[in-house]
Formats: sequence, structure tokens, C-alpha cells
Amino acid sequence: MELTLVLTHACNLGCPYCYMGRKFGRRMPEQIAEKALAWTFKRLRPGDELQIGYFGGEPLMAWDLLQKYHLRAMKMAQAKGLHRFKGTVTTNATLLTEEKMDWLAAHDVVVAVSLDGIRAAHDATRPFVNGRSSHKETLRGLRVALARAPLTEVICVVDSSTVAHMAESARFILDQGVRVLSLSMNYAAAWDETSLRVYEAQLERVGDEFERRFRSGEDVYIAGIDAKIIGRLKGGLKECDRCSFGVGEVAVAPSGNLYPCERLVGEDNDPAWVIGHIDRGVDTEKLSGINRRRVALDPVCQACAIKDRCMNTCGCSNAFSSGDAAVPGALLCLSEQLNARVADRVAKHLFWEGNPVFLRKYYYENELHAAQPPTLMELSAAGD
Repeated sequence: MELTLVLTHACNLGCPYCYMGRKFGRRMPEQIAEKALAWTFKRLRPGDELQIGYFGGEPLMAWDLLQKYHLRAMKMAQAKGLHRFKGTVTTNATLLTEEKMDWLAAHDVVVAVSLDGIRAAHDATRPFVNGRSSHKETLRGLRVALARAPLTEVICVVDSSTVAHMAESARFILDQGVRVLSLSMNYAAAWDETSLRVYEAQLERVGDEFERRFRSGEDVYIAGIDAKIIGRLKGGLKECDRCSFGVGEVAVAPSGNLYPCERLVGEDNDPAWVIGHIDRGVDTEKLSGINRRRVALDPVCQACAIKDRCMNTCGCSNAFSSGDAAVPGALLCLSEQLNARVADRVAKHLFWEGNPVFLRKYYYENELHAAQPPTLMELSAAGD
């Protein structure tokens, strides 16, 4: 199960694309956090797994709450006898210090850092609220994280205004020593035909960078490409890979409202996405209605060649791309198809070259991925 606590609506950055909307000082009261933890642990059994995410706003602006609530959750997890328990925090890293990072690592909290690449791209979309560049401070915080946790993920949002920098930004981020990178398309941006053509060309260059890294002996993970390679090797995404929108995951706003995903909390003022309240629990009828429509693919998706390895059931991505949690928007559909095309191309090249890093990662070290590997003929037919 995944529980996300939105610790605060406050943030020190002024990102124009932020799906959390207007920033204000509401913090999560201790009473709400206690109820959220009690509600969650009541539904768990000994041996279950739990991940608690700390979100914002900028969650490190509520550092005292993060520490307090996580320590409480750790005690409850130990008393419950959970098989696995960890925390996660997504941060802009400008407030991350060595002391904070040491505490997070010591208490099993995994850090993800938001960085939009080279300075030109980052400054266009992630300035401080006063307009000043946050690039230097974000890089400083990222280096602090990497020094303690080499597999720290970087989330790079690709906006239509910065898409021309995507490949250069990916390379820049990986050059910092990052091994886990997520290039997240901003589906809510204004994309026109020109910017989409740029996106396609840039994604091909990201694929080239992926190949180059493997040939130089590096094992890197670029989310869109890796997910499509793994999906192919597994014969399609399995149930455990699918979005657990409001069922296996729930987000709690400072008000106590429940949401199926933290990305839909926003300013906590849209009843369309509220699935209950911590005092009343989940409105199962409303949630069932959302999920019943979401898992039934429309005819266009059913006919698609990559439907079994596409994130067409991701409720929040659908919501941002089409306005409906059940329907993938045109931009999501396009980006998934392009990622699949690039993934198939790089997999074909690296496989036929016998790249040792590629073969070890996808065939030798993960029996699940290689349970039914594609034949040589299948791989030779993949890609361009």
C-alpha cells in the first residue's frame, strides 16, 4: 500500500506548470496525520508492505512534520510487523542539507529530486518565487543526495517551452552522476505541431544517449525507455505494474480530504477528485465508478499494438492529458508510442551488439524480466 501525506501547500519555488496550483501556508495538523496513519495501519496485516510518501508544496519546508510523522509511522510499522516499510520524499533540493540527508537515509526515506536539466531549461520552469534562479541550489542539493544515496532519482519535467533542451538536459543530469532519470512530459502545456516534432527528435537523441551510456559501461535507467523494454520482455505490464489509483494508494491533504493520487490534490478545492475524508473513509461508490471506467480500455486503445506496455491506466496522467481519469489524452498516447519506438530501437542495437551491461541488466540479473525473453527474430524486427 502507498500512503502520501501532503505536509504543506507552501513552496519556495514558483514553477508555472506546478499541478499543486497556488501556494499557501496550510500545513498538515498532527490530528489529521495521526488519523491518516491509524486509518492506514488498520487496513494492513503483518507481513504487508507500506510506502509513505511526503509531498507538498515543498515538503522540506515542513521538515519538523516530516520527522515527527515518519518516526510515528516507523513505530507503528514495527509494532504491526510489516514485511517492508519505507518513506519517500520528492523535493526541489534547495533546502536539502547534509544533516537532513543523513537523517533521511538513516530512517529509510528515499529521496527524489526535481531538476529540469541545464540552466536555461531549469530557470524557465523552476525559479524561486522571487524569480531568481534556483539551478545552483538545486544542483548543490542533488549532490548532497547523491553522496549519500547514489541511486537518487531525478525527475525532469519536459515542457513545450523547454523541449528543445530535453536531450542536452538528460545528458547534463546523467553527467552529474545520476543513474535514475525520469523525463516527465507536461501534458497540460500548450503543445503545437512544431513543439511535438521537436519532442520526437529530442526523444530519439535521448535514445542515442541511452545507447552511448551502455556502450561506455554505464548502467542508467531512463524511465520511459526502460519501462518499455521491460514491458516487452515481460510480455506486457503485469497487474503489479499498473497504477493503483485510489485502491493501493491514497493521498491525504492537510484538510483531511482523500485523493486517489497526490498529483490530483492541487489546491484541495476540486471535489471531482475527492474520494472521501479521513474522518469518514473512502467513498467506495465514487471510487469504484472512477476505476470501473478507468480499467476498461476504449476501442482505440484496444486496437493499439503497444496497449499491453502502455501506461494507459494511469489515472492522474490520463486526468492531466484528457481531463478524464479513464481516458488517455492524445499527448500521452503520442509520448507512449514514441517511447516504445525508441526503446525497441535501442534494445535491438544493444542486444545484437552483445552489450554486456545491457544483457546483464535485462537478462542475467532479473529472472522476472527474462522469464519469457523475445527471440532473436523478434528483437531483430524491433525498432527502425
